[in-house]
Amino acid sequence: MDPDSFAENISGTLRHMGHEVLSAGPARTVVKPIRAANLISIVGDRFPHQDAFLQRHLLAKERAFRPDVILTVDRTVQGSIVRELSAGGAKIALWYPDPVSNMGRHDMFLAGYDRIFLKNPALVRQLTSIHGIAATYMPEACNPSWHTSDAEYGTDEVIVLAGNVHPTRAILLDRMVRAGLPLKIYGHRPAAWVGFPGLQSAHTGVGIRREKKAEVFRSARVVLNNLHPAEFAGMNCRLFEAAGSGAAIVTESREGLDELFEKDKELLTFSSFDELVEKCEFLLTNQTEGARLGDAAAERAHRDHTYDIRLAEILELL
Repeated sequence: MDPDSFAENISGTLRHMGHEVLSAGPARTVVKPIRAANLISIVGDRFPHQDAFLQRHLLAKERAFRPDVILTVDRTVQGSIVRELSAGGAKIALWYPDPVSNMGRHDMFLAGYDRIFLKNPALVRQLTSIHGIAATYMPEACNPSWHTSDAEYGTDEVIVLAGNVHPTRAILLDRMVRAGLPLKIYGHRPAAWVGFPGLQSAHTGVGIRREKKAEVFRSARVVLNNLHPAEFAGMNCRLFEAAGSGAAIVTESREGLDELFEKDKELLTFSSFDELVEKCEFLLTNQTEGARLGDAAAERAHRDHTYDIRLAEILELL
């Protein structure tokens, strides 16, 4: 389990809440390089019966542990495995953290979960009202154990982005670099096929997690939250992590944001490139206003958007 991953934040929080937790690991074997992992994913989707046979280690762990609740974040668990796990008497749910473009064959909706939790409110409305699927809107969260910082705000006069540089994000970041904005990128370097060599100088080549992530977010003048194009509604985990860290956030606007944070008081939003540049330039030259936004974001995130709040609601529903 990777540090500060969605799964680690969930399991660690459940233990902190006093629950006995077994982390069963991923349904499919994790391999490197990424091309081999992608091949396993393709083969697993194409041959579900063989994939289910390779996932039977999950059944052995369930029978040894005898849980009351099984919560997975892995959409690749085969339906036959889900049904066998459920036969042991536990409630079983999927809390899915990715955009709809990562749902593969969408067979997770056929698997027989007692409930599926999704961060996309528009998708949840569609699934419940039209299809009658037991889906519940559940945004992601921050972890107060490490998504918090006592660092002074804005000492690094840069715009920070943390995350994968997928194609549309690369296009945006390249526009920002060419516009002269002081960009600093954390995470995996872009794949060679994405192009944009001009981004290399802005990319640190360094991943940030836990307290280090919080320190970087708080110390930057701006944290940019650019969303995947398939995130047509709802927000990503980075928004909550940055808010918990006390960052001055400039985020793309999406349906559902207004229910999570107050615009202009707890963060700034943009709907065009010109608006993004304007908001970034404002924060780069206005440290006092950035500190006010960051403090307000941290207060809201730690009050309303923590993993223990989300998980208490999930367990109550199950």
